[in-house]
Amino acid sequence: MTLVGNTIKLNLEKVRGYLVDDDVSMVGIWGMGGVGKTTLLNEINNSLLGGNTNPGFNYVISLVVSKEPQFEKLQNEISKRLGLPSYSGKSDIFEFLKKKNFLLLLDDIWKRVDLPEDLGIPLPLRQSRNSKNGGQSYKRKVIFTTRDDDVCARMNAHKKIKVECIDKEAWHLFKQFANEEIINSSVVIENLAKEVMEKCSGLPLALKVIGRATSNMKTPEEWRHMLRSLIKTDVRTVTGMEESLFHNLKVSYDNLASDTLRQCFLCCAQWRAGAQIEVFELIERWIWCGLISDFGNMGEAFDEGYSLIAKLHEACLLELVVYSLVEDYVKLHDVIHDMALWIVSECGKKKNKWIVGGSNDDLRQFSKLEAGNWQETELISFKKNFNDNGLLKFLIDQNIDKKGQVSVAATSPRYPNLQSLLIEKCYWYDRRSEVGINFFPHMPSLTHLNLSETFIAGISKEIRVLVNLQYLNISGTSIRSLPPELEELKQLKYFFFRFSHFESEGELVPIKVDGLSALSRLPELQVLDLYKNTCLEAGDLRILMDRKRIKAIGMDVESVEILRLLKDLPTWQINLKNIHDMPTLQLCDLSYKGDGEGLMTLYINDCGFENLLINDSAVSLKHLDLSFLAKLKQITRSAEAFRSGCFPKLTDVYIYKCTSLRSLSWVLHLPCLKKLHVGNCSAIEELIDPREMQQASSGLPTFPNLRSLSLWRMPNLVSFSTCLLDFPILDTLYLDRCPKLKKLPFKSSIVNNKFKDVTIDEDLWESLEWEDTTIRSHLDKSFTRRAWNGRTQQSDLTLTSSSTAQLSSHANLRPNH
Repeated sequence: MTLVGNTIKLNLEKVRGYLVDDDVSMVGIWGMGGVGKTTLLNEINNSLLGGNTNPGFNYVISLVVSKEPQFEKLQNEISKRLGLPSYSGKSDIFEFLKKKNFLLLLDDIWKRVDLPEDLGIPLPLRQSRNSKNGGQSYKRKVIFTTRDDDVCARMNAHKKIKVECIDKEAWHLFKQFANEEIINSSVVIENLAKEVMEKCSGLPLALKVIGRATSNMKTPEEWRHMLRSLIKTDVRTVTGMEESLFHNLKVSYDNLASDTLRQCFLCCAQWRAGAQIEVFELIERWIWCGLISDFGNMGEAFDEGYSLIAKLHEACLLELVVYSLVEDYVKLHDVIHDMALWIVSECGKKKNKWIVGGSNDDLRQFSKLEAGNWQETELISFKKNFNDNGLLKFLIDQNIDKKGQVSVAATSPRYPNLQSLLIEKCYWYDRRSEVGINFFPHMPSLTHLNLSETFIAGISKEIRVLVNLQYLNISGTSIRSLPPELEELKQLKYFFFRFSHFESEGELVPIKVDGLSALSRLPELQVLDLYKNTCLEAGDLRILMDRKRIKAIGMDVESVEILRLLKDLPTWQINLKNIHDMPTLQLCDLSYKGDGEGLMTLYINDCGFENLLINDSAVSLKHLDLSFLAKLKQITRSAEAFRSGCFPKLTDVYIYKCTSLRSLSWVLHLPCLKKLHVGNCSAIEELIDPREMQQASSGLPTFPNLRSLSLWRMPNLVSFSTCLLDFPILDTLYLDRCPKLKKLPFKSSIVNNKFKDVTIDEDLWESLEWEDTTIRSHLDKSFTRRAWNGRTQQSDLTLTSSSTAQLSSHANLRPNH
C-alpha cells in the first residue's frame, strides 16, 4: 500500500522514538483490517535496511504470523535469517539471541504469542531492568500488528499505536490508483469521484481497490453507476462493518472484465487466509478447474495464466510476492480473502459452501458442523497440516442416514453436493496410519480430488463410483498400485501422479507403480503428469497418441524407445535419466513436432550424453536441470536457434556434477534468466567462452534479468569471462570453494544493485583482487554468512523479510521443481 500524507509519517516518527527509548521494549500497532498496519511495519523494516538509521540492532527479524500461526515453520525462518543450521530449534534460537541486540517485527497477530515458548525469542526487557550491578545490557524490542486492542494488552505492550482511517490524505491516495487525468477532465466527473472517494470512509485498502476499479471510467454515467453501487452501505458502520466493507470492495470484483477473471479471483480463496500461493500451482489449478481451457499446449495455458494474474494485480485484488531464489508467489490481503469467501457464500447466506483451512483448530470447527450443514458444502480445502490425519479419518468414518443421523451406511451421502476435495500436504507423524481411501461413496458429485503429499498408501476400488471426476492428483504419495477400476472414470481429464516414493530406513525410495495401463484407456484424458515418478509403456503411449486428445504429458524417460516417441507427444515436464547409449541429445527430439511449444521443465540426470544440441527455440522452457552428466562436454546452439532467439522464457538453470563441461556461454544473453546455479563442475576454467564475448560487445545485454548467481565447488574456475559484464538486477550472490577465482566480473555500476544476500567463503573473499574497491565495500554491506575452514562465522547484520531468499542448503544446492 502506498504511503501518503502526514498520518503515517507521524506514526513512523512515534515508532522511531520508541526504538531509542530504553523504557519501551514492546510496541503494539493495532487497527481494523486494511487500514495500513502492515504498511507501517514494512516502512519501519525498510527504514532499517540501509543500516544508517539502525539504532544499535545486530538483527532485525521480520515475520508474518497470521491467524493460524505455524510456529515450527516460523522458527525455521528465524534460524535461516540468523544463519543457524536448518535443524536448529527454539532453544538454539534462544541461546543465540540472549546476548544479542535485536528487533523483532511480527505482523498480523490474532492472539497472544509466547515469545520464548512459541518462537525461542528472549523476552524484550526494558533496558532499565535488564542491567544489574552495572553489567552488560541488551537492546531487545518487539513491534507487532494486530486487529484487536485486547491482543496489545495480552502481549503486555508498553506502548500502543492505533492506526486510524485517513481523512485529509484520502483524496490524494484515491487519485493515485484512479485515473487522475480523467478526473481532471471534467468538473462533473471530479465531483462524482470525490463522492465515490468519500464512500470509502478513509480506509486505505478500500481507497486503493475502489480507486483502481474506477481507473477506466471515462463518462459521468459510469461514475454515477459506481456511486449508486456504493451508496447503500458505509464502511464505518459499526454493526455489520465487515459486510459493509465487503459490499464496497465487491465493486472492484464486479468490474472485472469477465466471468472467467472473477472465477479466477475466487479460486485464490481456496488457499487459507495469509497463504502465499505459488504462481505455478495457482495457474495449474485454474487449468484443471476449466478456467483456462482453450489451449493447444501448456506453454499457451501458462501464458494465459500469467496474463490473468497481471489483470487481478492491476485491479488491486491480488498482491505479488516475488523472491529471487524461489518461485514467484501471490497472495490475497486478509480482508480481500474474507471478501472472496463472502462472495462465494452468496453474501453470507451459505457460510459452509466452501470450507477452507489447515490447522487443528480448523479441523475442530470442521468436525462440529451439524449434519444438515453438509448439504450446502461444495468445496473442502485443507492444506499443510503437519500434525495428524484427523481430517481423512473424519471423512472416512462419517455419513448420514435418511433421518439425518450419523451412520456408516452410504445410502444417504453425508456430502451430497461436494464437488472439490483438496487435502494437500497434510502429513502425520505415525506413518502406520497410512490408509487406502474408501470414502468415495459419500461424495457422489465429486469432480476434483487432490490428495497430494498425504502419505496415503492406496486407493480403493470404490473410486469407480466417482463417475463425474475430472481431476485426480495423488502426487507425492506412497501408492504403489492403481486399481483397474480407475479406467471407469470416463470423465477424467487431468491425472497427476508425480514425485511418487516410499520411505525405507529414513530414505525416500522411488516406487515402481503397477496398474498404469488403465490410464491409456481413459477416453477424455487431456493432461497426464508422471514427472519424477515413472512412464507408461510404449504401447500405452501409442494408444494415447492415436487418440489425439492429450494436450500435455509429463513423465520419466529411461529408454531410447520412449525418447523417440516424444516427437509425437505434447511434452510438458520431462525427466531423462539413465540413458547411456546416445552421444548427442537434440532438444527438438523432446518436444511435440519439434517446435518446443509446450515443454516447460527439463531435468537430465545420470545420462551419457556428450553433447546437448539446442536446435529449436524451446519457447516455453522455464526450468533446466543438468545433473550427474559426467560425459557432457558442450552445450551448443544451431545457427537457426540463435537467430530465432532460443530459450525466451528460461528462468532457472541448475548445473551440477557435469565434470567434463567446459563453459556455459549460451546463458550469457538469456532474456528471462533469474537463477544460475552451478556446482561441482571441475572442468570449467572460464564460465563464458572468450569467443562469445564478441557478441557481448556488439550491444546484446548480458544477464539482463539475473537475480541469483551461485557457484560452488568449482576447483579450476579462474574467471567468469575475459571482460567485465553487466548484471543490472543481481541481488543474491553465493560463492564457495572456488580457490582459483581471483576477480569478479562486475562493472562499477554493480554498486547501484540492492543486494539481499552475499555469501562468499572467507578465504576466497580475502584473496579476491579489486580494481574498484567501492565494489568490495558495497558487497561487504550485504554479507549474511561467511564460511571459513568448514565453520560458520556470524557478522553483525540487519536481517529482514527480504532476506528469506537464501539458499536452503549451501553445501549442496539442488533444484526443487
